[in-house]
Amino acid sequence: MGRFNFNNHEVNRGNKSSDLDIKRLSRELVNKPSSSFKSKPKSKSNSYKVGVALYFMSGQIYKTPEFTVDDIYDALQQNKRWLDQENGGAINLGYVVRYNPYKFYERENHGRA
Repeated sequence: MGRFNFNNHEVNRGNKSSDLDIKRLSRELVNKPSSSFKSKPKSKSNSYKVGVALYFMSGQIYKTPEFTVDDIYDALQQNKRWLDQENGGAINLGYVVRYNPYKFYERENHGRA
């Protein structure tokens, strides 16, 4: 015996009418206010820092607030292949496929210590 046992379920195959009123259900769907379908806007703080999102050939995405789109553009115009970071790392611009601005919003503390 399997996990579900449907043999004890009574089915009225001869009776085509069911307990569901299709007209009433369709009226409820049509008359439902449109405001219930909209999602509530998420509250975001308006303070943010503009950084950059770098897309590499391997499919990786690197987001950093340390550089801007203008910094990347200037480095590419000067034929610089490496961008030095403040933490001691470096970004190889030779493998960057595209880049766009990215907004870093400040996180709210939710009572965490």
